[in-house]
Amino acid sequence: MVGIIGVGNIGSIIVERLLETGKVGPDELVIFNRSPAKALRFKEKGVEIASNAAEVCEKSTVIFLAVKPQDAPELFQQIKDCDFGEKLIVSTMTGVTIERIQKSTGCERVVRIMPNVPSAVGRGVVGAAYSPTLDKTNRSHVKQLLDSLGKIVEVRERDLAAVTALSGSGPAFVFVIVEALIDAGLRMGLSYETARELILETLKGSAELLQLRGNHPGEFRHLVTSPAGTTIEGIFSLEREGLRGSLMKALWDTFEKARYFENRENTADKIKG
Repeated sequence: MVGIIGVGNIGSIIVERLLETGKVGPDELVIFNRSPAKALRFKEKGVEIASNAAEVCEKSTVIFLAVKPQDAPELFQQIKDCDFGEKLIVSTMTGVTIERIQKSTGCERVVRIMPNVPSAVGRGVVGAAYSPTLDKTNRSHVKQLLDSLGKIVEVRERDLAAVTALSGSGPAFVFVIVEALIDAGLRMGLSYETARELILETLKGSAELLQLRGNHPGEFRHLVTSPAGTTIEGIFSLEREGLRGSLMKALWDTFEKARYFENRENTADKIKG
């Protein structure tokens, strides 16, 4: 039985992908959400709705904790008396460390993950960090569930803040860039639909080319940059306006905020201890 506590944006994506891919049947899934309305929409699909978080833990062997990090203390209080034994926890909570989850729940087998929004269509990327107590069998089971979301990238726990910046928050930055590119097309006189199609197909093709060939991005950039041509004029404008620095700064600021959350949680945990 798989349990999911918290069916907001990420929790809902996990529920939907597990069901859509057949990784878990409706009768093998139990969920709970503090706001019942969000959970009840899955009832018509045959998913069991628990009355509280502890019930999810009692009935499940794999438990996803998909609540906001600021709600972690309340959640831990609700499930502290559960017998986790051989159970496994998969947490999406940014900044809440494996050690803290282990101490707060008594569960030794813990995985921290950072999925992203494209997981909704099975094209996401999921950063995953495992507790040392997780053996190959447990890891294989977790990966079998998570590959319904997209590609799994195993990382050290200390690198999850970087994963948060690059792939967790990354889609938001991509959407901002896409929006700006479409607006540029509108300014040039193209319809929204035409500009959107041109940009999305260009992005998809460029990403696939990089992925399949494995070249450094700069190599392909030079291929389409002719002397005194149109592309170099645009590249010059991007460099003049500081695009690289702006993107790197945005990602670094996101990384720093993720580290701040993690350090804050660790400090609070030590004070309590």
